[in-house]
Amino acid sequence: MARDQFAGEKASIHKGNVADRIFHDLRDGIVLGRFAPGSKLPTERDLARHYDVSAPTVREAIRGLSLIGLLDVRHGSGTYVTANSDALISLSLSTLIQLRKLGVVEILSVLGVLNELAASQAATVATAEDRKALEAALEAFASVKSVPESAQAVLAFHSAMVAAAHNPLLTSLCGFLIQLQTELALELAGSSTTAWRKIFAKLHPSRVKLVKSIIAGDASAARKAADAFHALATQTISSLPRAQEVRLTDPRLGDFLSSLIERMGRS
Repeated sequence: MARDQFAGEKASIHKGNVADRIFHDLRDGIVLGRFAPGSKLPTERDLARHYDVSAPTVREAIRGLSLIGLLDVRHGSGTYVTANSDALISLSLSTLIQLRKLGVVEILSVLGVLNELAASQAATVATAEDRKALEAALEAFASVKSVPESAQAVLAFHSAMVAAAHNPLLTSLCGFLIQLQTELALELAGSSTTAWRKIFAKLHPSRVKLVKSIIAGDASAARKAADAFHALATQTISSLPRAQEVRLTDPRLGDFLSSLIERMGRS
């Protein structure tokens, strides 16, 4: 258990920024599996004794690990290992997007490349259950009756395709960008169900072709279909009135980006 690892001799922490060194030591313990997700970290007092430092120094390191999603500090209960890979990736990507002041087109172009890879891999390694899930996600578009249902249908479809590729890194990268794409579409297209249905109608033939290619196990055709579908989707989203003016540094978009990160952290 996590507490047992701190019994015995004190750790040797070299001089320098001690809090940073404790941060990296604990981070390595989490990443390498010495502290399992969901496990409770030793108390600040125990950690301070182990590292031969003051409690505030340990608290500083824990605060840093909490900010990047590796630890969850629950007041009155203790500190727990979360190690949510999706939350880590979403935090890193959202920070990069905002720092680089990237716009809609730049973000969608990256997602397009990842979608091509996901489609080709899915065509190669998808199981029978994966194919059924993809077909079900495609069929679900016919029954959507509201904008929220439309957004969920988009997320479910792309998630099913990426899951069929059986690539954890690809799943995490695409997961954030797909949700971000959907949130952007909601922001740009507004709350009109009619507008969303028009978008669906325009994209549906390409989406059907993509699914058929994956189910047929044709990786080359799936990659081409994903490219064609994404090009049409990008053109559709980019042609919306506000697409060219919106960047993720826009204060009006800050709230949904923060909310997105929080939701992924809880998933």
